Amino acid sequence: MASSAPIVATATASSSSSASGILTTPLSTAASSPPLATTPLPASIQADFKIPKGASPETANAVLPSPPFSTSISSLSSEFLAGLYTENVAAKIWRVAESYLAAEPTLSTYPEYIPSSGENTGHYQPKPAAFWTCGFFPASLYCILERVIKYGVPGGSTNNIPTDQFVSQLLALGRRWTAPLHAQTTRTNTHDLGFIVRALRMDWELTGDPASLRGYATAAASLATRYSPLVGAIRSWDRAVSKRYEIADPDRNFLVIVDSMCNMDLLFYAARHANNPQLAALATQHARTVLWTLVRPEDGSTWHVANLDPALAGGVVQYRMTHQGYADGSTWSRGQAWAVLGFAQTYGWTALPEFLAATRRVADCFLQRLDASPAASHTYVPLWDFDAPVADADQQDSNGQPLRDTSAGMIAANGLLLLHQALERDGAERERKDAKGAHREYDGRYLVAALRIAHDTLGYSLDREDVAAFTVDSATGTIYVPAGSWDAILRHSTANNNRYALVRYADTGLVYADYYFLEFGNQLLRMGLQVAPR
Repeated sequence: MASSAPIVATATASSSSSASGILTTPLSTAASSPPLATTPLPASIQADFKIPKGASPETANAVLPSPPFSTSISSLSSEFLAGLYTENVAAKIWRVAESYLAAEPTLSTYPEYIPSSGENTGHYQPKPAAFWTCGFFPASLYCILERVIKYGVPGGSTNNIPTDQFVSQLLALGRRWTAPLHAQTTRTNTHDLGFIVRALRMDWELTGDPASLRGYATAAASLATRYSPLVGAIRSWDRAVSKRYEIADPDRNFLVIVDSMCNMDLLFYAARHANNPQLAALATQHARTVLWTLVRPEDGSTWHVANLDPALAGGVVQYRMTHQGYADGSTWSRGQAWAVLGFAQTYGWTALPEFLAATRRVADCFLQRLDASPAASHTYVPLWDFDAPVADADQQDSNGQPLRDTSAGMIAANGLLLLHQALERDGAERERKDAKGAHREYDGRYLVAALRIAHDTLGYSLDREDVAAFTVDSATGTIYVPAGSWDAILRHSTANNNRYALVRYADTGLVYADYYFLEFGNQLLRMGLQVAPR
């Protein structure tokens, strides 16, 4: 998920808890050292969660106020920024919510991707409700709701739809899409619960519904059951299957993927709001294991998958590979993006310097690869894999252009915003020494890079063939959006173009590309940037 984690102001390496009260474990001596062991989880890890006294949606994020914005972004127009909040953006989400429910009222499936060719061109293809992407569309509805309720971003401006009418109908849609997610909260067969139940947290924060917080906390307890104190990590996958391999025996394999970093946010949040600090301890340890096993020490790039030995202590790597990238030794851009966002979230919760350093390493690598992109234009929309041979036909879209992954860019952009805010808050942080040995203040580069990613995404990936707008039924007052030809806000994402994948799909719309696009706009609003129309 791409949430804005609370930023802890101070912490020391020797303390057992951060300034936020979240339990942490001692710092490892170096990023290249094996992760330290943690205390095994108590048997009560799945005990009944209760809302702590004093918890409220108003204090749910506990984010410190942002300092005055001091970084120049004059090269990026306000017109571009306003493009993040157009009526088309909200109307597309609304239209899918209504039309999909009409065809699938029980929501046994959820939208995942949109093919750009073939008989289903332009329309979401479903995945079972248990699939890891099922939570992104409900969360997208709540992104629209948040910007209307908290920041006064107009919803249906074309027809001057009253805000209370818009909010009432949108909340009803959000609740209907979110209700089935409660059934997912007790699952112990997936590490993706942070992605799946994101909308429950958003509902709690916007409406104060205690059932949503309880569901979110239950999901955290379920995720914690996948933690191995011996390995020092949460098992990501129980099995992995492609045309090249089948990895299934849990006694011989312990698969950890870089994507898992973004599910730690669930554990940190529940640690605070369900009074279970042990959840934060294991999330911290898992992050250390990912740092040790999946971040390449030479340049900050990432592997996708590490297969650890489940019988040995300390995260001993049996081998590393890719499941969705171009090759085992390549840098899959979405994997790198998951690392940027996940380590930024982890630093936000823990304030541990090792995670700030990790975030900067993986972020710098991501940006260096964007700067070196062979693409002819909009180079900050990343290639789907930074090392894919762009001259090969199967690495190109239907127009002969290198395959991109819009979702990777928007995921990374969210992480860069968190990193920027962390550095702005940490006044003592300094850039690395320059060639003359002098220190320089943080210059806002990560904010500028995040905005450039969004700028290029709007220029390259925004669907312009099908512009949606709201309409109101004069007889019933019901808001609706007429049918269209492309369901998503964005185009040009690549979920999996690995040559050995059982199913390859590239150059599509993706539900999580749209979610992280919406979340990016909301993060700017939370930062106090005046970028949205009023």
